[in-house]
Amino acid sequence: MNKLVKGLLSSKLVKSSFWYTIGNFFIKGISFITIPIFVNITTQAEYGLINNFTSFVSIFSILVGLSLNAAVNNASFDYKEKINEFMSSVLFLATISLFSFLLLGNIYFLFSNNFFDLNQMVFNLMILQSFATFVISYIQAYFTINFNHFKYLFLSLVSTVVNVLFSVLLMQTLFSYDKYVGRVVGGTVSFTFIAVVVYLFIMFKGKHYVDKKYWKYALRISMPLIPHSLANIILSQFDRIMINSYLGPAAGGIYSYISNIGIILSVVWMSTNNAWVPWFYGEMSNENYLTIKKVSNYYLLAFTTVAIIIMVVSIDLARLMAPQDYYSGLALVVPISLGYFFQFLYSLPVNAEFYEKKTDFIAIGTVASAGINIGLNALFIPRYGIIAAGYTTVFTYFLLFVFHYFIAKKITSRQLFDTVKIWSVVIFVSLFSAMLHFLIDYIMIRYVMLFIVLGLLGLYFIKNKNRIMNEFNS
Repeated sequence: MNKLVKGLLSSKLVKSSFWYTIGNFFIKGISFITIPIFVNITTQAEYGLINNFTSFVSIFSILVGLSLNAAVNNASFDYKEKINEFMSSVLFLATISLFSFLLLGNIYFLFSNNFFDLNQMVFNLMILQSFATFVISYIQAYFTINFNHFKYLFLSLVSTVVNVLFSVLLMQTLFSYDKYVGRVVGGTVSFTFIAVVVYLFIMFKGKHYVDKKYWKYALRISMPLIPHSLANIILSQFDRIMINSYLGPAAGGIYSYISNIGIILSVVWMSTNNAWVPWFYGEMSNENYLTIKKVSNYYLLAFTTVAIIIMVVSIDLARLMAPQDYYSGLALVVPISLGYFFQFLYSLPVNAEFYEKKTDFIAIGTVASAGINIGLNALFIPRYGIIAAGYTTVFTYFLLFVFHYFIAKKITSRQLFDTVKIWSVVIFVSLFSAMLHFLIDYIMIRYVMLFIVLGLLGLYFIKNKNRIMNEFNS
């Protein structure tokens, strides 16, 4: 067993995954600590409005940035010697987009008093924070593909700490009369300050601004991904907007709180995916398809193990971190966590589509799933409340996974992943989640069930340690 552990720890993929996960958990840990603060210093309605604003930032960071950060991975291989020039030129293109949105948005306010309950000031702050978010994600994409996990984590840490501290300060002082606006101003100023530093760094390093060759290359990859990215936001965020609309901001606040608890599993997925992508791209470029298939099996098993642990623990975290007013949403922890699990699953084939630059297929699948999600939410949220939003999202992420799994196989003309193992895991996690749903209030039974599953997984690893070692290092 020691030999297996040492072998895994020597892997570049595992080391990167480890640091991304540890670092992101530390960063998200700061956000987690502040959840009770924000929940307790705001009303449910204010908390719902804050998360509604955050949803719009997620949407417009894609629109304003034209999803250009998606081109960085491929450009790092195709323009390896001129990547700095590429980065500065494409960022300048995004800057033109920013001013276009500011101009058009303020023209819109000549004819209307609000934009989805955002007044003109909040709208402009939202556009600025969206662009700042894009700039930060733009350079983080460069850090990720080059295995610069410490730079990635440092930037994430600074962004999180400055954002949280400045927002809380404003909410308790200058904007104590309107904590919603205080949170909006605090987040915008914090992210914009950091984005300006990053922006100047990229521009001075590249010193290249208008280049149609780079622009065409980036837009060819990114433009099909705009509907894909927007559809992803709809899948993960638009349910909050619909809950606000159908059930009111108080219900939106409860749903947002549970979603923020469920994001633990998303952190693990994003962290491991940040390490997986550069490794996967490297193995694909070297045509090491058998290695990908073998390693992906253990990646799948490891993530599944973490997922079931987080599902069980998150239920009790949600109970501990908020007043009883939020307990009505506890049952949402299971579907929200399961939704993130299917996000992880669909990212496996999607990464193959990204590598092959077949982004059109990515957009088609995600847009279709988002449309289904909106339709199901419109049908079931008014009837069954916020719990419906959790399960409609699970269903649509499952459809998304199935679609991309078969599309990736067609595009690459090969079976990169083990179908039998993947579907076995899907069935197991689905059954485990169904049992958890009925055991929300039975703490002892939940943890006994978890320990039994972990014990069986441990026996499997011990029994097959030599084979696992040989496959992982082959």
